[in-house]
Amino acid sequence: MTGTVQDALFGDPVTVETDDHGPAATQDPREVARIVAAAQEPGFLVVERTGHVLRSDPARPGCADAVSRHDGDTVVQLLDTGHLRFGGTHHVHHNGSEGPARSVLVPKATRDMVGRWDHLRPIPERAPTDKPTKAPQRSTGVIGVDVVEPGKALVILGTTGEGGTVLRDDGRYRVENDHGALVGHASSYRAAARLLARYHGFTPGPVEIEHEHRTYRR
Repeated sequence: MTGTVQDALFGDPVTVETDDHGPAATQDPREVARIVAAAQEPGFLVVERTGHVLRSDPARPGCADAVSRHDGDTVVQLLDTGHLRFGGTHHVHHNGSEGPARSVLVPKATRDMVGRWDHLRPIPERAPTDKPTKAPQRSTGVIGVDVVEPGKALVILGTTGEGGTVLRDDGRYRVENDHGALVGHASSYRAAARLLARYHGFTPGPVEIEHEHRTYRR
């Protein structure tokens, strides 16, 4: 197991393990409904610089706790698909650190969608299956994200020869392929890199972000 230096929750460099692979999208409506309910109460916060997802602590105003990786991945997935939206920026304390994070809002359309699931029929349980699991797609290996200037990054999907560009777009990130065609929108550079990997048919590997515009100032 190897490690790499990346930004911590609010910006201090830390070493993280490079076998931290990207999230898998959930298709389970029960999980979506649970996350939507939690986004309303107690609420989620996203550290925009890193994409880390936190859960508000109602007993300690201004404080937040880490969520499980699965819950964090599902929040990011729902943000990327527009089922959740970003709200205002708040100063939060978490695990001895503090800094800005954006609240997560639940649009009325999403609340109505989950409400329809409840009224039409119970949210279905996972059906048992004896089928073998589908073989995973090829991994990208380490994904490099080079932030060449504030709000713009170039993505290289390991040694696959594929990549794309990420541009800040009204609080989110516009993700384009190598030819400038729109792939989608993401909540952070890290989420954008994983979106590009899935767009090109790969399983996302670990993401390393380098801020070149800070290293090579003119």
